[in-house]
Amino acid sequence: MNWKFWKKTPDQNGGTAAHPPRSARPKDLPEVVGRKMVVSLKMDPDEVWALKCVSRPLEGRKKQYEFRIFSPNKAITSGVAVKDWSSLEDRPDLIMYSGQYNKETGSVDFSENS
Repeated sequence: MNWKFWKKTPDQNGGTAAHPPRSARPKDLPEVVGRKMVVSLKMDPDEVWALKCVSRPLEGRKKQYEFRIFSPNKAITSGVAVKDWSSLEDRPDLIMYSGQYNKETGSVDFSENS
């Protein structure tokens, strides 16, 4: 018998098998995204910082993320509990803006959805 419990294979728990990217919970807007909305789009800062976003890393690119911005108040009134990225796939009407940003360079590209 081969009892090498200290060595794990990829199919065992803790191995190096590829895991699907984990989607993050809704958070406050990243600073670079919120700043661009206030400065470039001339939006009210109080309204901008009340919004939430879900983001996930772009495949194959370090420090780059794609995001979806939504209003938590609108989600609650429509009866939708936004838990992660996939929660908004069924309800595209809740997504106000979507796009991507780079944490290193601070560049932001987004488009209005509503």
